[in-house]
Amino acid sequence: MFICFGEWKIQDKLFSITLDNASYNDRMVTTLKGQLKRVKPLIRDGKDFQIRCCCHIVNLVVQAGLKLIDEVASRIRGAARVLKTSMPKRHKFYETAVKTFSLDSKKRLRNDCVVRWNSTFIMLDRALYFRHAYDNWVECDRDLRSFSISEDEWKRVSTLHGFLKAFYDITNRFSASKHPTSNIYFNGVWDIHMKLIEVSHDRHSFLREMGNEMRQKFDKYWLDYNLLLSCACVLDPRCKLHWIEYCYIKLFMKLEEVQEVFAGEFLAREAVNSIKTTLYELFECYSKSSSISQSYVVDEDDDYEIFLSKRQKADGEKSELDLYFEEKNHKKDSPIDILAFWKEASGRYPNLASMARDLLSIPISTVASESSFSMAKKLINPWRGSLSGKTIEAIACCEDWLRAKGFSLGMF
Repeated sequence: MFICFGEWKIQDKLFSITLDNASYNDRMVTTLKGQLKRVKPLIRDGKDFQIRCCCHIVNLVVQAGLKLIDEVASRIRGAARVLKTSMPKRHKFYETAVKTFSLDSKKRLRNDCVVRWNSTFIMLDRALYFRHAYDNWVECDRDLRSFSISEDEWKRVSTLHGFLKAFYDITNRFSASKHPTSNIYFNGVWDIHMKLIEVSHDRHSFLREMGNEMRQKFDKYWLDYNLLLSCACVLDPRCKLHWIEYCYIKLFMKLEEVQEVFAGEFLAREAVNSIKTTLYELFECYSKSSSISQSYVVDEDDDYEIFLSKRQKADGEKSELDLYFEEKNHKKDSPIDILAFWKEASGRYPNLASMARDLLSIPISTVASESSFSMAKKLINPWRGSLSGKTIEAIACCEDWLRAKGFSLGMF
């Protein structure tokens, strides 16, 4: 990997690397950090270099709970497989769904990939949509009786679907690729944490049991929120430290082990102070490495706001970070292009904007490796067996860029 970074000429520009939770990645990162430090010191000595894939952690958390409905899910999975392999049964099922139950013919009962929980959620979602057609189908076909689902089981699936919808939405937000995601990490993890605490008091015993299983897995990875990604949330002008403190107070007041209001507020302040300390340490690193002159004299082309920033720092006045905190927060639900915000603010806060640029560029989720390698069959087929490595790389990049622009690859 270090050799590749050298070929791409980015070995001195790396801020962090996002990986899944495989143990061999930990060993690889330790070696990689040692090699990169010989080229250029890492920010905070590489403490925050490795970012664990958030979608992978959500997948592990939800999979821990889905084990409790394996039996029902396997029946729906089996029925979907029959529809996929038998054209007569498939034709009859969807014809009945449209004519008898007035369902949308464009929707389909979906199979899932058992290692990706979001595909299981979509499978359950479609099964609920076709519920009455499904019951009619298995009742009329003797060969499909083993896939029948009782009324109580359907109610459990429906309740579970409502509970998992929030996790599905958060997974989609975490895996977005057209806008920054590091600033939404804190909100997403906090939403999940609150959801797991609330479900521990749910009236459905099976949901409480499922929530307990998921909570154990959550605590393993996210009991302590990632400080670096929490700093990215603070750099969202809609949030800052006040939002972080509000979320922590609500969180600690929900926890059974924290019964008193005073204790919850104290723990919230402690958590906020940890994030604030990390933020100031990061800012100090960027201030030291800044190439901005500390001179009082400016060229005539210099921006006045940059000059003012220099004067304030030289005079021992408040730092850029302090001034940013003093600015009034944007409304929490207001739409904002956070990159455009920091581009515009770079005149007032040059060092802070540089730090925000790096923090907001951190992807909090990875592309599944099997998904990346699955394109090999399309690119390297019997008619393209002699393509060079650079040509294959160019084709793969071009395909990705076209898809990102919204082009249908079937057009070409």
